[in-house]
Amino acid sequence: MRLLYFMMKEKKGIMRKMIKINNRVLMALISMVIITTLIGGCSTKKTATDVQQKTFVDMTGKTVNIPAVDKIDRVAVLTSPQVQIMYILGVQDKICAMTASQYRYKLFEKFYPRQAQIPAPRAQAADMNVEALLNSNPQFAIGSEMDMDLVDKTTKIPTVRVATNNNPADVFKTRKAEVQMFGEIFGAKERADKYCQYLDSVLDILTKKTSVIPNNEKAKVYLGYGADHLTTYGGDTYMQYQIEAAGCLNASQEISSVAGKEGGLSNISLENLLKWDPDVIVIDTGSPQDMKKDPTWSKLKAVKNDKVYILPVGGFIWNRPSSESAALLPLWLGTKSYPAQLKDISMDNEIKKYWKDILGFSLTDDDVKSILNPPSTTSGSGTGGGTGGGTGQGTGQGKK
Repeated sequence: MRLLYFMMKEKKGIMRKMIKINNRVLMALISMVIITTLIGGCSTKKTATDVQQKTFVDMTGKTVNIPAVDKIDRVAVLTSPQVQIMYILGVQDKICAMTASQYRYKLFEKFYPRQAQIPAPRAQAADMNVEALLNSNPQFAIGSEMDMDLVDKTTKIPTVRVATNNNPADVFKTRKAEVQMFGEIFGAKERADKYCQYLDSVLDILTKKTSVIPNNEKAKVYLGYGADHLTTYGGDTYMQYQIEAAGCLNASQEISSVAGKEGGLSNISLENLLKWDPDVIVIDTGSPQDMKKDPTWSKLKAVKNDKVYILPVGGFIWNRPSSESAALLPLWLGTKSYPAQLKDISMDNEIKKYWKDILGFSLTDDDVKSILNPPSTTSGSGTGGGTGGGTGQGTGQGKK
């Protein structure tokens, strides 16, 4: 019995020691977990290997590594037409930096107030505050070739390019390809396809209603920009084909722009305009009333017949290559040039439909009025915030 007593006592002593040892081990393990967690928590910056990557080919054929769809949360979108596409796809929350010109288009801010707080490191084409861009901490940047070349030279931020030097005759294909590229990047194919289908439907309607108009009866349209209204798009630009889509003729077709770039603008003389004598004039500054008072401008057919209109301004100015202008400018030009043939089309309704079905925002009647009757001073001269590279001056001579 005494032997059994000592054996039991010794066993209890051993167990107490084991418990003490186990407690020490447990405390050590807990301490290690806490320290590891604290160290990990101090570093919020992810390395390239932390985020799953995918290889992507942009519109210029450049291959770039960008995050997988579900890993994208911070993107610098550095031109206004491309900011529009982010709204089309419903991924505007991912914009961490943009172009300063976007601040001018307040209608988006009405529905998405955060836009007013998004940093804008890009002032205009190839004019970038690189430090501000870096501080916005984008996973990658999207923009024109000119802007992305600058980003490549000054940072290590991956860049995705939109095509700004495509054949101007492919303007509608380019707009659709642009939206579809964004749809692929952000996993929003359905919304991208919806835009493309809407654009196709608008072009089909215009073709059916205007293709029966004889060429010698088609309206000649002149789009004049700037304070003197003497900057325009020639026949080698994308605007030539948007005007033709409306069933109209470009009054300045004989003018060439620098290198025929998509957004290329040319200067003309008033003598050019008097010779062309357009049926419809669209301006972005001043007013039709001012033209009537001018002894020279008042000689023009469009001025005499009250066919001078202010360029609409929606999510962006309608005289630059954008998804909105591709869909709505030809339709608007058609209704102004052929009110009888297109009498069943209400631009008020079409604008509301576009903003609701494509952008997801419901416009009021006052919102529509602000688009169709903008203050001319906010329309700009047609050279700011576009897709880059297209503000050169033409020769004012006929096409060769």
